[in-house]
Amino acid sequence: MLKRKWSLMTVSADIRSQKVRVDMFGKDFLNNPYPDYVRLREEEPVHWDNRLNGWVITRHSDVYAAHLDPETFSSHRLGAMVSNKVGPTSSDEMKRFMDLAPEWMLFRDPPDHTRIRRLLNREFRARDMRALRPAIEEIATEVIRRAAGKGEFDLVKDFAYQLPGRVLATMYGLPSAEGTRLTDWWYEIRHMQRVFLGADPTQVAPSGSPTAEAFSQMTPYLAELIGDRRSRPKDDLVTRVIAIAERGEEEALGLSEQEMFAHLLLLPLASFGTTMDLIGNGVLGLLGQRDQWDLLKDEPELIPSAVEEVLRYDASVQLTHRLVTRDIEVAGQPIAGGELVYLVRGAANRDPERWPAPDRIDVRRHDSGHVGFGVGIHRCLGAGLAQVITAAALKVLTQCVPGLSPVPDRPHRWKADTPQFRGLAEFPVRGER
Repeated sequence: MLKRKWSLMTVSADIRSQKVRVDMFGKDFLNNPYPDYVRLREEEPVHWDNRLNGWVITRHSDVYAAHLDPETFSSHRLGAMVSNKVGPTSSDEMKRFMDLAPEWMLFRDPPDHTRIRRLLNREFRARDMRALRPAIEEIATEVIRRAAGKGEFDLVKDFAYQLPGRVLATMYGLPSAEGTRLTDWWYEIRHMQRVFLGADPTQVAPSGSPTAEAFSQMTPYLAELIGDRRSRPKDDLVTRVIAIAERGEEEALGLSEQEMFAHLLLLPLASFGTTMDLIGNGVLGLLGQRDQWDLLKDEPELIPSAVEEVLRYDASVQLTHRLVTRDIEVAGQPIAGGELVYLVRGAANRDPERWPAPDRIDVRRHDSGHVGFGVGIHRCLGAGLAQVITAAALKVLTQCVPGLSPVPDRPHRWKADTPQFRGLAEFPVRGER
């Protein structure tokens, strides 16, 4: 697809009309945003949101094009998003988190982004992720057999929550069982990201909170792990990222010490929760459209396309944000340089202008084109890993518990705590073989 040539203009007035009233932080929206996405796409595809202090963009063509234009839609947006939100009253843990966050490549533009991405891409090549498949399937089989042995279990807590953490622990050269402790830390630390979307900083990781405690335990643990790998290298991800940083001291092209630490924290933090949510969202969708679940049981070769389809249908990352670098016009709406925009992947992925019957799962669709992992230079670094883990989850579930079904009198429950991430808090199921 060719890069969109945006209409350039001078924005001389504050034109921030709201034709559609949407509360993106309300419980109804957070439990099911898709009806509101329809209204926004049809009536106001570029919509101003006061709480987000930015423009919400929902059509696939606009969202896709913006991802491919990092010069206009900059990722160097953290300062604009958290200005005056983390101050003297914030906890020490929150301040340390915000010292590390600007180092992450997802908040960087070229050439810094290009440098970091080029180095870390070596550790997430598609063929290497595929090579992990047998080990990941073995872990998934062990986890589901333990869960299904209960008869009824929570697909989130007993399976989706367990699997990515154990895989990531293995990649970090740690015992698989250590994944439980790491998972608990990562899950809590994710709450710190709420500050990026207008959360009250006095409520984000106050001193003594579970989130602050998790961060205060995780950071020295990671520092100790780095020290251990420096003295006793292993064939694992931590050792290889350390080597990249040490080469950088000589070449001035690698990772700084701060960048290394930040990314060893980011990689599991970014991939654990979103993969967990993708598994839960995907299984919920497939069990709600039982014919598609049955297709995967009968034709497991469809699982790779099913992963792409459930990601399109109900993405774990619903939106991402950018900072506009110049005055432009999108879908007839003026946007001034320096303003924030929110690219709503969840809305774009169900745009009927792009897909027929977008509100249905079709595991035979074989037409990804979605923006669930992002596109362009900021496509999710761990996309290949998430695909392999989710594919392993679907394969093991359809083979080990083909009669899996929701528990009728115990409905699922969404986390419903942020418009950026979408995932289940609870999903009681019955594991019939």
